[in-house]
Amino acid sequence: MQICLVRHAIAVERGSAKYVDDRARPLTPDGRRRMREAALGLKELISLDAILSSPVLRAKQTAEILEDAFKVPVKALDSLGNGNHLDVVAACAAARQDAVALVGHEPWMSELLSVLLTGEPGAMSSVFRKGAAALVSTFGPPAPGNGSLEWLIQPGPLRRLGAKG
Repeated sequence: MQICLVRHAIAVERGSAKYVDDRARPLTPDGRRRMREAALGLKELISLDAILSSPVLRAKQTAEILEDAFKVPVKALDSLGNGNHLDVVAACAAARQDAVALVGHEPWMSELLSVLLTGEPGAMSSVFRKGAAALVSTFGPPAPGNGSLEWLIQPGPLRRLGAKG
């Protein structure tokens, strides 16, 4: 199975007076534009069968951009919004798809990458800028520690790749 981890795109700054509830912060117009461009680059690298997203607005909006690019429906997964990595891995296994995108937040995307590769959330570190993506291939059904990192690409290179396609 291929699991593509995607951090949400650029959102309104934390602590903005208009968005007291952190879960209600939307993507900025620039964040939307950049994510649409990054999604085109992502399409050059992978074909998706399913998209699972944190229910938090900025992740949901990022997933909707991927949904539009890949023509694959989005399903909300609460554990992508609260850092329950074992539940996320179980949801990937239950999806029974060849390629699944997971859209979420930091620090959980870095922790989830570590869980997939090593079995432990803090065994390795990685940098997921807003709009970055990583691809993990698993050996058999997804389980902690049975993944192999294919790539981790920051949003700038994804956008450049999309512009070439």
